[in-house]
Amino acid sequence: MKSYTTRDIRNVVLVGGKGGGKTSILDNALYLAGLNTRVGSVDDGSSMLDTDPQEIKRKQTIFAKPVPIEWKGKKLNFIDAPGYADFIGEAISAIYVSDVVVAVVDASSGVDIGMKRHLDYAKRFGKPLAYIINKAEGEHVDVDAVVKSIKELVSNRAVQFVLPIGKGAEFSGVVDLLSMKAYSSASGGKASEVPPHMKEAAEKGRTAIIECVAELDEALMDKYLGGQELSEEEIKAGIAKGMISGDIQPVFITSASKGVGIDVFLDAVASVFPDPSSLPSPKAISSQSGEEVSVKVDSSLPFSAYVFKVTSDPGIGDIFFFRVYSGKIEHGADVYNTSKRTSERMGHLFAIRGKGREDVAVLEAGDIGAVAKLKASGIGDTLSDKANPIEFAKIEYPEPLVSVSVKPKSKQDQDKLGMGFSKFMSLDPTFTMKLDKEFNETIISGIGETHLEVMMERLKERFGIDFEVGKPRVPYRETIQKTVKVSHRHKKQTGGRGQYGECYLEVSPLPQGSGFVFEDAIVGGAIPSKYIPAVEKGVREAMSRGALAGYPVVDVKVKVFDGSYHEVDSSDLAFQIAGSMAFKKAESEASPILLEPIMNVEVTVPSDYVGDVTSDISSRRGRVIGMEHQGGLGVVKAEVPLAELYRYSTVLRSMTSGAGSYTMSFARYEPVPAHIAQKIIEESKKLIEEEKEA
Repeated sequence: MKSYTTRDIRNVVLVGGKGGGKTSILDNALYLAGLNTRVGSVDDGSSMLDTDPQEIKRKQTIFAKPVPIEWKGKKLNFIDAPGYADFIGEAISAIYVSDVVVAVVDASSGVDIGMKRHLDYAKRFGKPLAYIINKAEGEHVDVDAVVKSIKELVSNRAVQFVLPIGKGAEFSGVVDLLSMKAYSSASGGKASEVPPHMKEAAEKGRTAIIECVAELDEALMDKYLGGQELSEEEIKAGIAKGMISGDIQPVFITSASKGVGIDVFLDAVASVFPDPSSLPSPKAISSQSGEEVSVKVDSSLPFSAYVFKVTSDPGIGDIFFFRVYSGKIEHGADVYNTSKRTSERMGHLFAIRGKGREDVAVLEAGDIGAVAKLKASGIGDTLSDKANPIEFAKIEYPEPLVSVSVKPKSKQDQDKLGMGFSKFMSLDPTFTMKLDKEFNETIISGIGETHLEVMMERLKERFGIDFEVGKPRVPYRETIQKTVKVSHRHKKQTGGRGQYGECYLEVSPLPQGSGFVFEDAIVGGAIPSKYIPAVEKGVREAMSRGALAGYPVVDVKVKVFDGSYHEVDSSDLAFQIAGSMAFKKAESEASPILLEPIMNVEVTVPSDYVGDVTSDISSRRGRVIGMEHQGGLGVVKAEVPLAELYRYSTVLRSMTSGAGSYTMSFARYEPVPAHIAQKIIEESKKLIEEEKEA
C-alpha cells in the first residue's frame, strides 16, 4: 500500500447498537473499492471483517478492526466497532483515535441505547458526528421518522445529505444532495438525473445544507444573501468546518443488503469529512517540562503515536495498532515508549484488512497502521521521538461488572490458566483476572457475561485448558455490637520447656469503616512489652477468620489491659496463641453479626422499562434512591446487596430486550438480615468442614 499525506487521510469509526449493519456496510465498501470479489456476509461467515472463530460462530463483531480503503485518491481508515455492550472497551479505543464518529442507526428500530452510549464517548472525546440510517429497505420503515428521531433524541444539528428513492420495501436508491445526482438499482448504481418527482425536495435539501454552511462564515453568509452561489469548494470546506464545530452532522441513508447508498457515503467521506490536520490538536504532557502541550498533526514535526489496540496472531505474535499524531514513521525506525521509558524498534509497518496484510513503507501524521513484535508496549502507551518525549492521556475504560470463579480440572493446567488469562488482560483493558486470597479463588471479571464467555472459549481454543466455572464467593465480613472483657491463659507443659502466656482483652465495636485499632494498656509489666506485638499478631490472626462464619472481622478496637507471664515458659508463640484464643472468645460473647457489601447501582433503560427495573431491584433486597429521565431514557439509582447481583447483566438485558445497561460501584457494608445470615453461616461452616477434611 502506498503512503498518503495527512490531507488525504480520513479516520472514521462506525458505531451503534448490535445488528445495525456496520460490518455489512464496510463489506460493501471493500467490494466497491475492488478489495473483494464479492460482498462478504456476516450471516454465512464470509465477511472480510468478522474473521475470528468466535465472531463467525456468534455472527457478531467482537473486536474493533481498522479497515483501510483507498477511494478516489484518499485513504479512508475505517474502524468497525462492536455494537454489543459487552465489548464497549473495543469501541471506546476506536472512538478515541478516530477523527469522525459515524453512528449506524437500524432504520427498523431507530435510535437505541447502544448507539447513545457510543455517542456519549464521542462527545466526551470531542469528536465530529455523522449518521447512517441503514436497512432502509425494511417493509415498514419510515426514513423521515428516523431522521426526526435522530434530531429529537440525539442532535438537532443532524442534516440530511441524501434523500431516499422509494419507501420501505420499495427503497431502491438515494439522491446525493452534494452532487445532485441519483444512484439507484434502476441505473445499475451509476449516477443519473434526479427523478422529476424528487427535484423540488432535492433542491430544498441542498439549500438546507448550503444555509448551514453559510451560517458558519460571515463572508459566505454575505455572499449567499447577496444572491451569489457558493462554489463547490466553499461548500465542501464549509461542511468540514461545520462537522468539526458540531454544527453540521451529516445523515446518510443505505441498504447494505441491496448495496445501495454505500458509494455515496464513501464519496462524502473522501470529499467533505475533515482530514486529521484540520481538527483540534490533541493534548499531551511533555516528559521534559511536565507541562501540557498541543500536538499539531504535522509530518514535519517530531514523531508521536498512540497504541490503541493489540491483537495476537499465532503466525507472527502480537500485533500493535497505533495512530500517528505527529511526524512520520518508517520501517525499521527506533522510537521511544514514553509510557514504559524504553526504546522500541519498529519493524515492518503494515495495514490489515481481515486476514490480509499489506506492507507500508511510511506512515504520515494522522495515519493508522500496525507493527508486530514490540517488546514492551501495550494498549494506552505513547510512542515518541526520544529527543522530544511526550505522553498522551490514557483512555479510561469502564470497570468490569461481572465476575466468575474459574478452577482448572487438573493441577497441571493452573499455570496455563494464569498465563492465558494474563495474556488476554494485555489485549483487553476491560478484562481482569485476580487471585482472591481470602477464598483462594481465581476470579475473572468483564463487562458482561457474553464478554466472559468469549474469553473462556478463546482460552479453551488456544490453550486447550478444561476448567470449571462457578459463582464467586461474596466477601462477607463480621463485626460485633457490644463491648466485652475476656481473658485466656495458654499453658502447656511437655516435659521440657513449656508454654505460658495469659492476656486480658477489652474488645469494643467501632463505627463502620474504622478498621482495626489495637491499644497497649498494660501497666506494671504484667506482660513484658516484648510480648505485646505477639498478642496483637494473635488477635489479627483470629480476626482474619472470624468465629461466626469464618469471614474477616472488621471495625473493632482491642485493648490488652492485663495478663501474666512466666520467666522461663513464656514466648512469642505462647502470647500469640493466648491473643488469638482470647479474641475468638470475645467475638462470640459480643453479639457478632454478619455484614454484606452493598453496591451503588445505576441502571439506564428506555423509560418504558423503568417500572420493571425498580420492581426487580426491590425483589433483590435493593433500595431505589433516585430516578431521572433523559430524552426517552430512565436512569434508576439504587443500592443493592452484591449477593443479589450475580448474573444481573443477563437478567437486565432479557428484561429490556437488550436495551438496558448498568454501572456498579462499592458503597459500604451493612448487616445481613437475620434469616439470611443464618443460612450463610450454616453454608460457611459446612465449607470450612469440607476444607478441613480435604
